[in-house]
Amino acid sequence: MSTPKNPGPKLPDKPVRPPTVAQEAPAAAPSSDTASVLERLKAAQPRTAAASGDDGPSTSPAATAATGTASAGGTTGGGATRTLDVPSGATITRAAGGRATPGGSTRTLDAPSGATTPRAAGGKEAPGTGSDAGGPDAAERLRVAAVRARAAANVTGRVIHRGSSATARHVSSWDRDIVRQVVVTVCAIACILGSAAGVEAFGGPSIRDAAGGLFAPDATLLAPSSTAFSIWSVIYVGLVAYTVFQWLPSQRRTDRQRHLGWTVAASMLLNLAWILSAQADRLTLSLVVIMLLFFALLSAVRTMNDHPNETRLEGALVDTPIGLYLGWVLLAAAANWAAFLTAAGADLFGWSGVAWSILGISAVLVTAAIICSTDRGRLAVAAATSWGLLWIAVERVFGQPFAMNLAFFAVLAIFLLLITAGSRRHRVDHEYRHWLRAQQDARREPVHLGGGDYEDSRY
Repeated sequence: MSTPKNPGPKLPDKPVRPPTVAQEAPAAAPSSDTASVLERLKAAQPRTAAASGDDGPSTSPAATAATGTASAGGTTGGGATRTLDVPSGATITRAAGGRATPGGSTRTLDAPSGATTPRAAGGKEAPGTGSDAGGPDAAERLRVAAVRARAAANVTGRVIHRGSSATARHVSSWDRDIVRQVVVTVCAIACILGSAAGVEAFGGPSIRDAAGGLFAPDATLLAPSSTAFSIWSVIYVGLVAYTVFQWLPSQRRTDRQRHLGWTVAASMLLNLAWILSAQADRLTLSLVVIMLLFFALLSAVRTMNDHPNETRLEGALVDTPIGLYLGWVLLAAAANWAAFLTAAGADLFGWSGVAWSILGISAVLVTAAIICSTDRGRLAVAAATSWGLLWIAVERVFGQPFAMNLAFFAVLAIFLLLITAGSRRHRVDHEYRHWLRAQQDARREPVHLGGGDYEDSRY
């Protein structure tokens, strides 16, 4: 059906009734010869929804022009896109195939006043014009997400800052002396558990079999007999006694315990580290750890010299265990060096193993003598070192490898070390008794020998 050039009367601004879907009228039957001129004029006259008075759809050319009828494809010649401006509430009717065909289905699009409906050729919307095109809406969503992430990061940062500040204030309010006592206790427990692991209490290898057997009595010339390791029982009992003693209220805030506690705790952890490294066959690491352990105990002895014990009980529960600990670690360090050099196959200057072993015992003797010459003479250090040297001599005489000259030199080192420590103790005690006698004489009233009865007795 063709659209007349005259669109008909102007439609009102607001339709009388809601817009309806326009349906194309069926093709009119060809007029017969008997059709009157009046009927042809009525068929050509434009009809509106308001003038028709019925509820049916308007199919007149004028009504189609008023509602914005166009082909469904929205195309013009050449496939160009066409934009239609329609009034508010109007409908856009398009043929299903993009062109008006008799009997073709139609669809209606509602658009607001002044809205445009660009469509590409083929009846589809132009690309980039839909709501999912990712234009300004996507950028706005990204901006909102960034703002929210920044706000969440700021809140998280403030919470972490407040939590760390509160934790720091809480930790700073702790009693440092109590913290030290707790740390010493925990380290003592770890050290004892480590010693149990060293004797296969938890299924691991023993120190004797660790590192390929390099710590066994017959591995090197400086390795003592297995009986010598029983001194660890005495050392651990002494460390437990020290741990209990430092919990006494009278010892909590003393300068001696404040300087000594952290060093002893570190030595206990180093002892555990040495056992674990030896069981893991880390010979080099075990050598480094035992040297650190030696220097830690050396620092502990220096602290005890700077802050002497005040009672005999303190000397027995603090000085004696640490002295035994240091004396044995000194000998164990020498044995560890011997195992390391043996594993490395070192042949320094072409000297024999006995010569190097005598040199090692000499180094142990000099170091122990220097330590025993401090304070009143560290007899505990001398006793532990002499114990180890004694069992080296026994092993070299009754075990393998046999070295009688080395055993003789070890016995000589024991004698010299005990003489050094005993001489220091005797000299310090003698000076103390001399000082004490001088103090007593200073408090005694002077004796007057002249005058009085003496003069009278002459006559």
